[in-house]
Amino acid sequence: MTQGKTLDKERGAVFQSTRKCERVLQVFSLFSNEKRFKILCCLREGDFCVSEIVDRVGGTVSNISQQLKLLTLSGYLSRKRVERSVYYHLNDQRIRALLEYLYKQYGGDE
Repeated sequence: MTQGKTLDKERGAVFQSTRKCERVLQVFSLFSNEKRFKILCCLREGDFCVSEIVDRVGGTVSNISQQLKLLTLSGYLSRKRVERSVYYHLNDQRIRALLEYLYKQYGGDE
């Protein structure tokens, strides 16, 4: 086995490049912040404006807006203006699939 290569033969998972590892770590860092994770889970269900997201996940408009901006700049969300409101959409299907997997494994709200 080549030095610097992580290999799990049973699962066939290979992360040969540092760039791929960094990308995976970036995705998991999204989940490390409770509000960001809740926002992503909320948007897994559909498109919502800031006030609707605040109602669903809690927190302040300022904090939620800050997290939405970070997620949008990272390319995971898109925004759409409808009259006076801005609606957010989870546009990364890999994140959606990962959230679906986590939901199936750990269940929804208890």
